[in-house]
Amino acid sequence: MTVVEKIKNLDEKQCVVNVLLDSVKAHPCKDCGKCVFGYEGITQFEMILKDITERKARSEDKVLLTDLANLMVTQALCDDGKEIAQAMLTALDKQGEVFDEHISKKQCRAGVCKQFMTFHVLASKCNGCTECMEVCEEDAISGKNKFVHVIDNDECTRCGKCIDVCSQGAIVLAGAIKPKCPKKPIPCRKK
Repeated sequence: MTVVEKIKNLDEKQCVVNVLLDSVKAHPCKDCGKCVFGYEGITQFEMILKDITERKARSEDKVLLTDLANLMVTQALCDDGKEIAQAMLTALDKQGEVFDEHISKKQCRAGVCKQFMTFHVLASKCNGCTECMEVCEEDAISGKNKFVHVIDNDECTRCGKCIDVCSQGAIVLAGAIKPKCPKKPIPCRKK
């Protein structure tokens, strides 16, 4: 299946930006170097898409991708370079709003791009054991024994160690829809 076909057949659980990034990373033009537009184009695609998936995108990135893809379609020397450029144009045309959401709203509707996800502690499940606080290397989790903990997502590096260590299943990963959680540590409910 070509990259263009992949883009056309995505379901709601797949992120077009992430699929393109994976395709670009594994693309033959990345190691070829026979033509400037193929080699440099694929390198620029990877850098821009990586920034978009990591919440570092700039408002002009979508225009840059469009301009670069249009150049690659006409200037790349091989069909591989033209095909990935066409896939980019197809993605921008068919799912441009997904790029806009990533760039301006800092959201991934499919919940695939890890940097757009946030961690939350559910008050109904947290027993205040402090294990999550102990494994957090960034000190992004506040609380104390027998209190529901709170994660500061601005400090969180999204490593996932807190989810792995929580035996209560109290820590969840959320996309655009966030669970209702306390803003500061509160006493745990008696069970």
